[in-house]
Amino acid sequence: MRKILFIIAMIFCAVNLSAMNPVAPVFKYFSSLLDETRAELLVGELMSKEFLANVSNNVKVELSPSLTKQMKKLSLNSGRKNLNYEVYVINSDIPDEIPFPGGILFVTKGLLSHAKTSEQLDFILARNVMHMVLKNPMRLVKRVGIYPVLLNQLKLPEEKREKHKILIALRDYLGNTGKLEHISADEQALALTDDPEKTRKAAIDMISQFSVSVWPVMPLETVDIPDRINKLKELNLTR
Repeated sequence: MRKILFIIAMIFCAVNLSAMNPVAPVFKYFSSLLDETRAELLVGELMSKEFLANVSNNVKVELSPSLTKQMKKLSLNSGRKNLNYEVYVINSDIPDEIPFPGGILFVTKGLLSHAKTSEQLDFILARNVMHMVLKNPMRLVKRVGIYPVLLNQLKLPEEKREKHKILIALRDYLGNTGKLEHISADEQALALTDDPEKTRKAAIDMISQFSVSVWPVMPLETVDIPDRINKLKELNLTR
C-alpha cells in the first residue's frame, strides 16, 4: 500500500547526496539551440522516463488511453493543446499526482478513487493541464537548479548519459513538487471544464477529504490544503 513512498525513498537513496558537478560551458551553447517548448518536452521526457523505469520495477504502472484522451480534450482551450499530454496510472492506494514538464502526468489509483464524479476527475486533469499552461513544472526545474544538468545529459547519446546525474535531478524535482503553484492551477483549471461552478464545488468536496499530510504525498512537502480549499470557496465565477 505504501510502495510508492518506498520507491521515491529509494530514488533519494540511490544517489549521492553531495552537490552536483559544476555545469560545463557547453550548457549555454546547447540551450541556445533549443526553443523553450522543445526543451520543456525533452526535459519532461527524460525525467518521466527515468521515473517510470524506477517505479515500474516495484509497482504496476500503465498508460491510460481514456485519461490521456480526456486530458487532451481539456487542454483544447488552454493555449497549450499541442503538448505531449499522457496520463500514467500507478497502482498505489496513496493519493498522489506528479506532473512533469511537457504534459506527462502520473496519478495513483488512490487519488483517482476519490474522484467520485466526472467533475472531480476533470478537476484533477484540468489542474495539471494548467500546471503545464503556467509552465509550473518547468519553472520548478529551473528554480531547483537542475535545468543545466538535464540539458547537458540531453546533448549526449542515450547510451552515454550519466544515469546517476539524472537520478539526482529527479530526486531534487520530486522533493520540491510541493512548491508548484497549486492554488493558481486549481483556480484556473475551472475555466477548462464544461461547468466551472459545478466543478468548483466538486473540487472543494474532494480536496476536503485530504489533509496536508496525505495529498500530495511527497517528502518534506508543505502544501497548504486548507488554504487551497478556502481559495476555491472564495472564488467568484460570476464576475
